Amino acid sequence: MPETEQKHKSRKIGDLFSDYKTNSNIEDAEIARMNLLKKINTLEIEMQAKEYIEIKEIWYFEKFLRQRFQFEQVHIKIKYAEGVRKKPIADEWENIVCLMAHKYPLMKPLLLLKSQIEVTENQINVYMKIQGADFLKARKLDRELESVIENIFGKKYIVNIEERINAEEVLKQKEKAKQVQQKAIENVMREAMEAQRMAAEKQAQNSGENMQNNHQQQSHQNPSAQNYEQYPASEMPPIPEGVYNDVDYAMPTDADMGYIPEMPENEEPSNIIFGKPSRAKETLFKIKDITSNDSRVTIEGRIVSCECKETKTGKGMLIFEIYDGTGIMNCKAFAKDITEGNEVSEKIQSAKAIKVTGKSGMDAYAGDLTVMANIIIEISDEGMP
Repeated sequence: MPETEQKHKSRKIGDLFSDYKTNSNIEDAEIARMNLLKKINTLEIEMQAKEYIEIKEIWYFEKFLRQRFQFEQVHIKIKYAEGVRKKPIADEWENIVCLMAHKYPLMKPLLLLKSQIEVTENQINVYMKIQGADFLKARKLDRELESVIENIFGKKYIVNIEERINAEEVLKQKEKAKQVQQKAIENVMREAMEAQRMAAEKQAQNSGENMQNNHQQQSHQNPSAQNYEQYPASEMPPIPEGVYNDVDYAMPTDADMGYIPEMPENEEPSNIIFGKPSRAKETLFKIKDITSNDSRVTIEGRIVSCECKETKTGKGMLIFEIYDGTGIMNCKAFAKDITEGNEVSEKIQSAKAIKVTGKSGMDAYAGDLTVMANIIIEISDEGMP
């Protein structure tokens, strides 16, 4: 058989998708079957491999296919040749969770990242160190995990997700929640004082303008009133009574009037990605502690996903997710146009970690808790999970 015909019939990934560049074992895997589900725009691929394929390489290839052919989803099922040594599921757990996070970000699989794993003959027990088991099971994350693990390792497991939080950890979480609540109260009081100060300043300014206008009006009506020396001593206007004429009277200080001195403006950081820095004091929240009633929040973490879409009005809508070790938060921001939105999106994706400040609330469109970001700053990822 001619060599060209043999090459044409090759079913290796590296030959069928020559524009996919990789040095991993997936390049030598052969495609046994492909199925396109048109209604949901999903591609199913069954491949055969003689060497173990790293889980991250599976995600890279799925991502390539989604972007190259505009699929909504890609599912890869691997059948290994007999004798191929696979890595233990417990050792690959973090990679499995990260793969799930890329495939199903709305299910919040990263909540399982620091969980304890127990693998038996046909069962995987996932013991969470944080709350959220009911939330994940309600989103059927356990069932999707079973499907993905069977596709990768070729064996059916039952996945059980439960919380195992000791009493000390519960007390810590309650104490953190108490601190968050106290900070929220302090912020409300601080904002109330600031509003009171601004109202007092405005009132004082209006009073000063009124006094000046009255004085000018009186001076215009009686020009000689500006010069008391024109009055004979017997006709001098009476001195008004009151504290202003007390020899011991002193003007009230700013503190006595309830004024708060203006804080010097912070210099704009060079690592700001979106928005302008605020002079308001920030309250850093853990994602797991945020509710729809928290109003203004600040969170820090790594980027899970980020994209920019053009709205009907021409704005660039940024949609991204942050992980801080306690959970994943959906975030949105609006750039003036799609060009600016894509620029911001690139900066977010290239950042090791970011800090986001905005308003938390339920997103009616996504049906999930979301932070509407107005400030995004790149930060160091040192010490982050």
